[in-house]
Amino acid sequence: MEALAIARAARIRQDAANVIQDLTPRELLILGAVLYWAEGYKRLLRRNGRTLTYHAVSLTNSDPYLVKAILRFLREFCGVANERIKASLRIFEHQNENTLLRYWQKETGIPSQNFKKSYVGISKSSSGKRPFNQLPFGVIQIVVADTALFHRILGYIEGIKSFV
Repeated sequence: MEALAIARAARIRQDAANVIQDLTPRELLILGAVLYWAEGYKRLLRRNGRTLTYHAVSLTNSDPYLVKAILRFLREFCGVANERIKASLRIFEHQNENTLLRYWQKETGIPSQNFKKSYVGISKSSSGKRPFNQLPFGVIQIVVADTALFHRILGYIEGIKSFV
């Protein structure tokens, strides 16, 4: 009985996957905007009670496919040159930094010189809540220093909000 359920689930997933074709530019725009809406840093930066005029595009995640999708959006739709994309890793004590750097460089196509210093440790809010090795590749932060792009992406999100 269990084998039938597993086979049925696999067939349903494959049928659903086949519905998705290559993305049009508009679909890539919507995909990127929604991913940033869900996972990107959107809060305006404030210092000494004032909103800063500088805001980078920044997204942090552990899912390599989600990261590849946002990078495709940035590169193909937004026209961001690969050299302008910076990255840094949050890794954990039991992980090898060099292994994870090589992994993320291969997965993202971001040049090694664009990776900044890694942070080793776990956030206080996550301490003791995650099972060991739940994030086998650590967490990557993608950053593009471009205030106009930041506001353009927020505008895309506002446009999507008007239809929901």
